Amino acid sequence: MERSTAHDPLSSHDLRSRLGALIGGTGAVWIAVIALYLVSAIISPAMFQVSHVLNMLQVAAFVGVIACGQTIVLLIGSIDLSQAGTVTLINIISTSLMMGSNDNIALALSMCVLLALGVGLANAVLIVFLRVTPLIATLSANSILFGAALVYTGGAPHGSAAPAFNWIGQGNIYGFPASTLFWIVVAALLAWLTKATVYGRWIMATGANPLAARLMGVPVKAVQASAYVMSALMAMLGSLLLTAYVGTPSLGIGDQFLFSAVAAAVVGGVALTGGMGSIFAAVGGAIFITELASFTNMIRISTGTQMVLQGLIIALSVMLYRTIARKRRA
Repeated sequence: MERSTAHDPLSSHDLRSRLGALIGGTGAVWIAVIALYLVSAIISPAMFQVSHVLNMLQVAAFVGVIACGQTIVLLIGSIDLSQAGTVTLINIISTSLMMGSNDNIALALSMCVLLALGVGLANAVLIVFLRVTPLIATLSANSILFGAALVYTGGAPHGSAAPAFNWIGQGNIYGFPASTLFWIVVAALLAWLTKATVYGRWIMATGANPLAARLMGVPVKAVQASAYVMSALMAMLGSLLLTAYVGTPSLGIGDQFLFSAVAAAVVGGVALTGGMGSIFAAVGGAIFITELASFTNMIRISTGTQMVLQGLIIALSVMLYRTIARKRRA
């Protein structure tokens, strides 16, 4: 007598379905993270050292926090290209106010929060209420922020982070980088916010179909405005972590985040069209982008080639997840 497999949880059909769901969700980026790590380790066995892994996670935290904010904006079907300028200006303002003194930390952080709120609200007004195209509005804001940093410093940044503040970027807790732990906490809170709250459902609904969401009673404009504020706040936090790590101001410190935060989210499977993706996916994307930079440096690929590779990976990721989405709908 043959045993029926219709209800067998381990049948080949079920296994294929589960594997497809894993790859189609946030699992694909984690598979890519593991694969790239193994390839890197084969080329350079030093990659297997715990110290190297922890250092990579420490560096990934900077783009990771910023990518969490970018993910919120992408989930509503928009984009925020002002994050790089925010990172630069926050770095300049915080170090110039701290001046290497622990007594000035509170003032510097207060000013940074106000500045980030101002940037987020300005983007919200331009895009949500004045209906300026997000790409144009945020790219313009990015230019304004960088120009403001240049004017403020006169082209010569001054100041430094306070010693007590530097611990956030350089210190560790039981051997684990403090910046990475900070990133984990921030990501966990945002993941809970987007997956387990009414606000999170509003974000997804707004990104999937703003008109339908409005008809269901979702305060679409308020949700969209809040996304830009959160993106600016995450860019501020990422900048402060990076500032604590390097300890000094730099007018070019935010340039690397113009597209890397978007890349981290997209590689993780966050849809550029909105309504699909997760914070957890962006975390994996940030680690992958950091791994990729480490790998290309290890095999001595030029900066230009690194940029080409990053662009290709973004394009391929968009095509891959779009194909997966179409198969799901079919």
